[in-house]
Formats: sequence, structure tokens, C-alpha cells
Amino acid sequence: DRIVVLADGRIQQIGRPIDLYRAPINRFVAGFIGTPPMNFVEGTLRENNGQAVFITEGMSIGVPREKTLTANSTQSLTLGIRPEDLRVESSAAQSVDDGSSAGVLRGRVVLVERLGGTSHVHFDVAGGGSRMMASVSNDRLPSVGETIVVRVPPERVHLFGADGRAIGRTAEIV
Repeated sequence: DRIVVLADGRIQQIGRPIDLYRAPINRFVAGFIGTPPMNFVEGTLRENNGQAVFITEGMSIGVPREKTLTANSTQSLTLGIRPEDLRVESSAAQSVDDGSSAGVLRGRVVLVERLGGTSHVHFDVAGGGSRMMASVSNDRLPSVGETIVVRVPPERVHLFGADGRAIGRTAEIV
């Protein structure tokens, strides 16, 4: 029905498991709820032609305006994205998109965990020091060392401030 997430003896969030999964109130809850855990990347927010864009080395991801209402461009932010929300495309997609547009990453595969119907593809983001994981259910999986194209759906990202609290959320803990 409802669960309580505690950290250091303090209530972090109370709610239905699916609500905590989809709308975590802070970075702790986002990383604690869900398997495999959420990917986290440090960066900043910039304005680009009226669009809010999360920027870090090797990554430029458009973020819906409602998710950035309480953020400013001077603060350090953490972007969170669940592994199952990342879309891994074949290396042939690289010729269509060079990875420079918002929401498209290029990465080098470092590990593929075959788990039956779902597999985990671990990759290093090209041009940056970030390692991420995508959860895929394709029959055709990339090989270790292969360069892949990964799409990040902007509507599925989460932003967290330096204090760990979710940006653009007005929900209370309870």
C-alpha cells in the first residue's frame, strides 16, 4: 500500500512504491528505489534558444520547462535517468546523428550483462567521465568496445539540486 523511506533516522518520503519510483522527492529516494538503480550525472543548466538544457561533458539534454522552474543556471545539478528509460540504438544510427544534438549520447560499451529477457548495457559517455547503464530487451545487443548511440527522453529525466532535493517538484515528504 504505502512505504516509508528512512535515511539516518529521518523520513525521506512516504507513498505508494510506484509514486516513489516515478516521482522521488530527493536523490536518496531516487537511488534507493528501483533495480537497477538510477543513473546520476553532475552538470549545470543552460538556456539554448528558449529551451532549458542540462550540460555536462559529452552530454547535452533538453529538459522540460516545468522540471526547471526552481533551478538557476549558476547552481550545480544532478540529472537522474532510470536505465530502462534510455534507448540504445545500433551503431549504424551514428551515421544519422553525430551525437551532438540534445538528448543523444554516444558511448563506448564496457560491459553487457545478459539476464534473460532484459540485459544491462554499461557504457562510458563519449567526451565525458560519466559511466551509465541502460536496461534493454533487444535480441541484438552491442559488444564490449562498441560505440553506441543512446537517446535520453527529456520527459523521463529527474533533476536534483546540490542539497539533493528534486528540482521542479512541489510535493511534500508525506
